[in-house]
Amino acid sequence: MTDGAADDGGIEILSKAGAIIDALADAGVLTVSALADAVDEPTSSTYRLLQSLIAMGWVDPAPSRGTYRLGLACMQIGGVLEDSLDVRGLALPRLRTLRSTAGVAALLCYRRGTRAVCVERIEGHDVRSVAMQVGDALPLHVGGAPRALLASLPAGEQHAVIDELVTDPASAAPYPVPTAEELEAELRATRERGYARSDQDVTIGIAAFGSPVFNHRGELVAAVSISGLRERLLDREDELGALVVATAADISADLGFEGARRG
Repeated sequence: MTDGAADDGGIEILSKAGAIIDALADAGVLTVSALADAVDEPTSSTYRLLQSLIAMGWVDPAPSRGTYRLGLACMQIGGVLEDSLDVRGLALPRLRTLRSTAGVAALLCYRRGTRAVCVERIEGHDVRSVAMQVGDALPLHVGGAPRALLASLPAGEQHAVIDELVTDPASAAPYPVPTAEELEAELRATRERGYARSDQDVTIGIAAFGSPVFNHRGELVAAVSISGLRERLLDREDELGALVVATAADISADLGFEGARRG
């Protein structure tokens, strides 16, 4: 086979993969047969391509047997870009100030399903944590920003996320999922405290505080957090917790949010 023929074959495969992703984006959930019809390919070759896309995280098996949906990788890339420029652009100066004042890493995260995706991180002055780099995702029950997002969701959405985490703990691996009662108690404590508190539940020796960000319609759009050596954060918890809350409130105000924080 010539190099040109190999290139043509690679382009054809990418085109077919793109057609599958487009079909799932339009329909949400499809069977292999429906996907084969949508992309005009035999069922056998469509199935083989699906397995490759699943291995790369672009497609996931859906809850109903024999059906498929877009995977987390697509949500991280496509979903994170949605409305991200305005929020990130407005948040970045605030994050820089937060990092300078707190002396530790400052992060901005968006919710995607039962996970939080990091879309911005400004490193602090202490050791660099390998957890929650830009593009990484954590389940919503661990970490400062993820837990702030979960605690700030409307009750119906929050209960749905908790149910999904509890009934499918493997999806949150390697982070253990507590019982629904334990998780709800922690979220109540988070709301009463005014910010989310993470103490070594993601990385040993690392703590984090997080607070939600709302847009002009009062919708939850992001969460701000700081992350660093636990001694540095916990020794100044009252001060740094208030600083994170104030930063999130400032970003919310920049986005046009005028109401009181939702519980």
